[in-house]
Amino acid sequence: MRASLLPFKKLSLNSETGEIKKKLQNQDKNIELVFSYLDELMEKQENPPARNPIGFRSNNS
Repeated sequence: MRASLLPFKKLSLNSETGEIKKKLQNQDKNIELVFSYLDELMEKQENPPARNPIGFRSNNS
């Protein structure tokens, strides 16, 4: 009986490995997306826009 169930076990293992591969590919894409967003944020932080000073300005300065 075990011998007759062996092909089904192999099929289930193949389907499970296929599902795992799909999940890993999806996670790889998500990780790449996160790193691209981090790169964009780092670029923005390196080149901040010029700001006007805040506060009271006297005519003497």
